[in-house]
Amino acid sequence: MEQYIIVYSKYIITLFMILYTVLSFFRVFCPEMGRKKYDNLQSAFIFLIQFAAFLTICVEKGDVDYLFFYAMSQIAIFTAMMMFSMIYPGINRLLVNHMCLLLGTGFVILARLDLHKAGKQLLISAASLAIALAVPLFIRRCRFWKKLTWAYAGAGITAIGVVLILGQVTHGSKLFFSLGGITFQPSEFVKILFLFCIAAILWEDSSFKNVALSGVIAAAHVLILVASKDLGSALIFFAAYVFLVFFATGKFRYLLAGEGGGGAAAYLAFLIFRHVQVRVQAWKDPWSVIDNQGYQITQSLFAMSRGSWFGLGIGQGTPKDIPYVETDFIFAAVTEELGIIFAICLILICISCFFMILKIALYSSDPFFHLIASGFGVMYIFQIFLTIGGGTKFIPLTGVTLPLVSYGGSSVMTTLILFSIMQGIWLREQDEWEKEDRRRRKAYDGSGDEEEPYEDYLEDDYRNYDDMENDAVDDDNMEDGDYEEEGWNEDEYEEDDFEEDYRNGPEKEICWDDEEEAPWNGRKNIRYPKGK
Repeated sequence: MEQYIIVYSKYIITLFMILYTVLSFFRVFCPEMGRKKYDNLQSAFIFLIQFAAFLTICVEKGDVDYLFFYAMSQIAIFTAMMMFSMIYPGINRLLVNHMCLLLGTGFVILARLDLHKAGKQLLISAASLAIALAVPLFIRRCRFWKKLTWAYAGAGITAIGVVLILGQVTHGSKLFFSLGGITFQPSEFVKILFLFCIAAILWEDSSFKNVALSGVIAAAHVLILVASKDLGSALIFFAAYVFLVFFATGKFRYLLAGEGGGGAAAYLAFLIFRHVQVRVQAWKDPWSVIDNQGYQITQSLFAMSRGSWFGLGIGQGTPKDIPYVETDFIFAAVTEELGIIFAICLILICISCFFMILKIALYSSDPFFHLIASGFGVMYIFQIFLTIGGGTKFIPLTGVTLPLVSYGGSSVMTTLILFSIMQGIWLREQDEWEKEDRRRRKAYDGSGDEEEPYEDYLEDDYRNYDDMENDAVDDDNMEDGDYEEEGWNEDEYEEDDFEEDYRNGPEKEICWDDEEEAPWNGRKNIRYPKGK
């Protein structure tokens, strides 16, 4: 029985993952009325995937600690889903589901690799979800976000500057800073400050002066990260800045300038930094240096090739042969044990997240939050590209993590907060729609019929007017010969014969020879001949 579970669970997990992924794209593009059904189905598939995966781990390991971890992880995920839906009824359920699925996938792989690290990841994730629950409320209610430009810039530059001076050196780079026994990677948190800072500069005025000012601030962030040899983060910051400028200005020349500047900076980094040269060599021909520089990438490629379409099964592979598999090469571990199909679905889910973030940005009427959402979308998908591209030898390694899946407390907390910021922007826009809807309903007919639009009332009224016998003459629309068709000759009257100036409208009394001939008028810009 145990052997059957280990062998066949991978097919069941793959099937559930395929169904979840298909529903994701239906959910992005489906009408409003059908979304709740897809959301509930996705939630069910998340728990089925988790159950099948941890059942396999518990059977394979035979340790009750894994069962306890499974229970705690499901409580955390289920509580997050329920609390977001209860506190914020209009929440974007697709983003919540994707967030929980990616977190759950990370829990599965980390528990299989190292239960101790998985436990730490679970604790940090639970604390981060508690913080993330409050973030949409602040984004929704507070109105001071656009006014803290220099606070964002000062705090961000200070945080990464402290790491440059006092940070711990890890593999030649300064990435972390310890405080009270807790290790942080400040560059992850500075992503949020950086987005808010650039958006605060460009949202109202995207003139060349402000573009240049934002460029100076962005350059300060990037140069400090380069000096710390945190080149992966520097690349993400640079890409986010270039696209933010493009979104704010709409000018393609900034994209071209960013592409040229990025290429020149990459070549300069290759000339200056030895570890960049090593990574480029490992990317170009890892087999020639398989015993040292190319060992990581070759082991990653071996693992993915062993996985084939459905994977070897959870616990049946050897992902621990890859150095730093929990962080930089988590995608290779997923592919080896859960299969290429599962890995492709994981990529598609990340793309679905990206589409939904861009949709939130598109519907945002506030230029500031439009830039925030667009910038996070670029950061998110670019980090996905760097992580998976490096692990599959598509590009040189950059040393960044796969958001919500890789091991790393700072990365998980920052990503969850950014997802919650997107939810706050989504809810904020819904509030604006509701206010506008109430305003329009108030401006519509006061008889109580709130269904028919105001424009329909006007059209109905004018149709009634057209049916009436109206002898009035609209000078603005009359052409030569139309006076005779209306039954009177324009030569019989002088300009002074018109007692009513059309600018005054029909409010003033007009004397008619026969009151029955006097037409009812509901429109202005109409003149009446005296003595008609």
